[in-house]
Amino acid sequence: MADPLLESFDDFISRSAARPGSSHFVDVAGIRMHYLQWAGPPGAPVLLLLHGYLAHAHWWDFIAPWLAEHYRIIAPDFGGMGDSGHRPGYAHGDFHEEINGLVDALGIAGCTVIGHSFGGRALLYACAHRPEQFSRAIVVDSRLGSKSDPVRGFDEEWRPKKRYADEATILSRFTLRPIEPAPEAALRHMARASIRQDQDGWVWKFDENVTRLYQVPKDYPGVDDTVNLREMNTPVDFIYGELSRVVTPARAALLARCLPNVRSVTGIPCSHHHLPVSQPIALLAALRVLLQEKVG
Repeated sequence: MADPLLESFDDFISRSAARPGSSHFVDVAGIRMHYLQWAGPPGAPVLLLLHGYLAHAHWWDFIAPWLAEHYRIIAPDFGGMGDSGHRPGYAHGDFHEEINGLVDALGIAGCTVIGHSFGGRALLYACAHRPEQFSRAIVVDSRLGSKSDPVRGFDEEWRPKKRYADEATILSRFTLRPIEPAPEAALRHMARASIRQDQDGWVWKFDENVTRLYQVPKDYPGVDDTVNLREMNTPVDFIYGELSRVVTPARAALLARCLPNVRSVTGIPCSHHHLPVSQPIALLAALRVLLQEKVG
């Protein structure tokens, strides 16, 4: 007997994929930056959607079409990720500049921004640097560091990307990091959006050198975001997965204490880090509620 809940989710994924964003490029912060756009109704306000580390704009494919019923949606690929241009080297400040540069290039100052994971943390720094660019920020399962729990790098050594001989093999290797459960239909969609073919075979789209961003010396003290962002006054709402390995309940509570203008902190039960992929319906419902609320 078919599971009606699974059939309902598969129908949601199919209906989302049937309304893809249109692909565009713009020169921003020294790179050719790719973004997807869902046009929305004429004159609709802008929502800017920012993806996580080593992900891409398609991470929002299950969320954006539904939000586009009332908003113009713009979802960029960060430099070195997705279909955006690559840099000789990468620093965290590059991504803050890309966010602000994209707002300038597209003339969308005053927009609301939703950032997941790496994108949410970069968003908060962009808000701190140029607060006039954003009316509000919604941060989805983004880790912030504190004095007792700073953001450091990865323990594993850097290594180049693997090449795969055929499309089927690389698609079979796709997984979420951190590893967590997600519906097969969602994983298949993201896998296809994450690969490209070059002269040596099939590869992941991200630049292998962007993974050096978190390769730091073992004695690196880490970053205390609670100090760096304590003057950031943009209104912030925070959503996290209650089973996330990235944002624990204690880290979620920290966000409310360390930023001066946090409006709400919402945990989604029985959910993990990659909410736009593994729990898009729950995340969409939470976002719809927040976006209906007036700020200020």
